[in-house]
Amino acid sequence: MPQTAVETWAIIPARGGSKRLRRKNLLPFDGRPLVGRAVATALASGCFARVLVSTDDEEIAGAAIQAGGEVPFMRPAVLSGDTASSVDVLLHAVTALGGKDSAPATIALIQATSPLLTCEHVRAALKLFSDSGFVSLSSMKEVNQYPEWMFRVEEKSGRAMPESPGGIVAAASSLPRRYIENGAIYLVQTAWLLAEKSLYNFSRHGCYVMSGADSIDIDTEEDFAQAQFELARRCQSDQKNSI
Repeated sequence: MPQTAVETWAIIPARGGSKRLRRKNLLPFDGRPLVGRAVATALASGCFARVLVSTDDEEIAGAAIQAGGEVPFMRPAVLSGDTASSVDVLLHAVTALGGKDSAPATIALIQATSPLLTCEHVRAALKLFSDSGFVSLSSMKEVNQYPEWMFRVEEKSGRAMPESPGGIVAAASSLPRRYIENGAIYLVQTAWLLAEKSLYNFSRHGCYVMSGADSIDIDTEEDFAQAQFELARRCQSDQKNSI
């Protein structure tokens, strides 16, 4: 049976100390800060019993609460640096909220810096996860850079050697389709997360495919500009279609 909202929490990690793009989780996007947009998307999906934000920053916490999210704890400094993993953040959240006896069947990690993730994406990912019996799942986009076409280059001599001498002349149509995670949403059974401290059960891991345009992940000023351009393009297209 499909997952119900009672069985699933959304957790949105949003620390204050981003370095490549300062205060990126608070950047305004389509009228609200990125963290607020992520909270609103999760709530609008109707998929979650709780929408929680894990942050170490009071301003981010305020933006999350204003959007309707919960901030029941502040993330400790040890989990707020560059080396803290998403798994560490999720484990801390589950533990802080009562551990396995209080946790739901499924945890969703939603990234605030993926602003083109929609509630429709969230619903579809949860449905795929539930219907397919996956233990874990991550959103991905198709890649068009084939390993078979890649070269290794010696730094001193500049000599180039193909990774796959046979593959270098292969037609794209003959090569397998490949995907890379876009970071927008991860789903995992809570029992697996707690037992294995991992977001991946590779024997039962699912892929929810998103378009390249929907997969923009904001980590730099260039990423933010690209996301804004894509949003403007869509708004312009919607206006033309409504005429």
